[in-house]
Amino acid sequence: MLVQPILANAAVSISDFKKSPNRALKEANGQPVAVLTNGHISGYYVSPETWEAMVDYQEDIELAKIARSRMSGKRIKVDLDKL
Repeated sequence: MLVQPILANAAVSISDFKKSPNRALKEANGQPVAVLTNGHISGYYVSPETWEAMVDYQEDIELAKIARSRMSGKRIKVDLDKL
């Protein structure tokens, strides 16, 4: 038997979710909702604001990776007044 963690404070069956997706999100106070099919997670439903925050966070992680990779390169001293 596989035990699957639910990474949300709210869960709803797929049949109830199909009836009213917005109601599920409203009842969860805008927090992520796990959607269950036969007792297993089939997906997560999040608000547009949560999705945008997740995308922004992912972009920040990618930019940080680029910045770290460039820190090991050759350094050039620059005088800002001469730019």
